[in-house]
Amino acid sequence: MAESLLTVLQRVQKHISELKEREAALSERCRLFEIRISDLEHELSETQKERDRARLEADYLTVSHKLADNPDTLVATRRRIAGLIRNIDRCLEMLKE
Repeated sequence: MAESLLTVLQRVQKHISELKEREAALSERCRLFEIRISDLEHELSETQKERDRARLEADYLTVSHKLADNPDTLVATRRRIAGLIRNIDRCLEMLKE
């Protein structure tokens, strides 16, 4: 005997309800993944900035150790370099005029 139209309609409505629940659950899961991705992208950005600062510091320390082997010599070397930079700046200003 064939199913009644009412039985088929109830079964279809049940499937629709289940699909709506599943869609809502998947939408929520997607939203949570998007938040997680955003957090990870921010963390990655901060980590890359930290890495760049560490590399710059390592480069600075490498140059510092090549310039001077002790702290007193390092201070004198830094002063000398600062003076040379000032002289270069003055020369550039004179060339502009």
